[in-house]
Amino acid sequence: MLQGQQLFNDVLKEVENWNPTKEYNHESKFQNELKEVLDKQLNSEGRGIMGRQKDIPVDRERGKSNADLAVDDTVGIEMKRNLSNSQVDRLSGQIDKYLNEYPFVIICACGIEDKSGWRRLKNKFQGSQGIEGGQVEFIWKKKENYGKSQQGDDSGEGDMFGEPLF
Repeated sequence: MLQGQQLFNDVLKEVENWNPTKEYNHESKFQNELKEVLDKQLNSEGRGIMGRQKDIPVDRERGKSNADLAVDDTVGIEMKRNLSNSQVDRLSGQIDKYLNEYPFVIICACGIEDKSGWRRLKNKFQGSQGIEGGQVEFIWKKKENYGKSQQGDDSGEGDMFGEPLF
């Protein structure tokens, strides 16, 4: 298994399970909320990677590329609030930078205005490899789910990107 793969899998699961508690008026508030969730969940008692206890740092705006969140310098997370057409080109450049700094990259959109741009980015980067052969994943947090818990939600009505399967 690729070094850091288990940590990435854990981080990805936590980001997928997280729903913002409310609609914030600034991206940094989404970042702060997710940082707290990741820090709590990844460092909860008894949660060691492969039985190894380790304190896992979760930082804001870390690294040369200034990822919104960085988990143990292994997973870079870029967050967008209401992803718009004007943000899509910038995000493409950010992903390219992150792929040179982190083995694993997660793009998390809290609301999307430009769904076509989101899909183009996903098609371009999904499955791309970061340093050391990691990967890029995209997660879309839909506004109608803010404040709702995803714990135990086995409805099967959407894929991991929050998009309907039908």
